Amino acid sequence: KTIDKKKKTMARTADFTDDGTSVGAGDNDTYTYDNDTLTEMSRATNNNSKGNPILIKLFSSCEDDALGSVHRAWAVTVLFMVVFFIVSCIEATKLHEEYGSSASYALQIAAYWSAILHLLLAIAGTFILKRFSTAFTVGCFLGVAVVVSQQDLLLFASFYHYQHGNLMFNLIFADLALALCILLTFFSLILGHFRNHIIVK
Repeated sequence: KTIDKKKKTMARTADFTDDGTSVGAGDNDTYTYDNDTLTEMSRATNNNSKGNPILIKLFSSCEDDALGSVHRAWAVTVLFMVVFFIVSCIEATKLHEEYGSSASYALQIAAYWSAILHLLLAIAGTFILKRFSTAFTVGCFLGVAVVVSQQDLLLFASFYHYQHGNLMFNLIFADLALALCILLTFFSLILGHFRNHIIVK
């Protein structure tokens, strides 16, 4: 009898359905669970899952609103990317004033390309988070965000001490690229940590 009861309990646990009900194995009993109970079960499952201890401690305050935390982090990042797009276009225009300088021409292309890349990332990232959050798209988005953050670090190193063009705009562009590198790195960490809350099965 004890073995049969354990089997029934295990079967009932495995028979959960998305509408919040479970059907007992071997009988006709149906159990209904409210949303709060299902939420607690989901949280317990997530807490039992393995993760990076550093990230768990770092983002512990965001556990109650993981989805909102990711969206807010992305909103701040998009705001900086829009500003970066404008500054990049101005920086490329300033560099265009230096005729005959091959280094200036190369950095002008880099400024234009980085402006276009950040604008496309802002649009695609917003679409993925809001409308198309599959495992594949979120994974691609996370990878691109990491790559772009490293590109921003290279832009910072290239423009920080560049002595041609407008020195003030060179410094502003470099500092903004460094800020975006930090923001995208932070966003990549929080997105990777809470990816299960974002991905739609």
